[in-house]
Amino acid sequence: MSPEECKLADWAQIGQRDGSEGKTLAQLNDRAEDCAKVGVSINTQVYQQGRDLGLRSYCRPDNAIHVGLSGGYYFGVCPPESHAAFQQGYEAARYVYGLRSELSNLDQRIETLERRLRDVNRGEEKRLADATSDEQRKAIRKAIDDERRDIRNDLSETDRRLRRKRDELRSAEFSLSNLRY
Repeated sequence: MSPEECKLADWAQIGQRDGSEGKTLAQLNDRAEDCAKVGVSINTQVYQQGRDLGLRSYCRPDNAIHVGLSGGYYFGVCPPESHAAFQQGYEAARYVYGLRSELSNLDQRIETLERRLRDVNRGEEKRLADATSDEQRKAIRKAIDDERRDIRNDLSETDRRLRRKRDELRSAEFSLSNLRY
């Protein structure tokens, strides 16, 4: 916090905002250090009351799903009465987020492999034209065929992994949609 923010701070509002964003009490410590440098002390009790109010909105099951699906992190800030339900929703949603990220990476991998295969095919004529003997052309053809085979094998394996992950994602999304609180 800036010195000016420390002097003008509404600690209840700051605590409520921190709570509604799921921030840990370490945030309060950071703010206290910043403000102590300019001789301002924090009203910890007012901050905590605001934070508790903010946590009530943060620790809702629907927010757990939002935090998990957006790739956010849960730092165990919810009170005991809401922690288990929040954790369950968060973990299920975070799992879906992870699967979606994996699918995106696999899609990118397939695009890269397809581009490599096109580049090999486009470059074949030039490589063969640069050869000075039949023996060189034969070696070049073999190298190109080997490279194509390796790329196609990698494509096949990546496609299999992609299909498995899609099935896993459908199952995880179904489980997430059927969570009961």
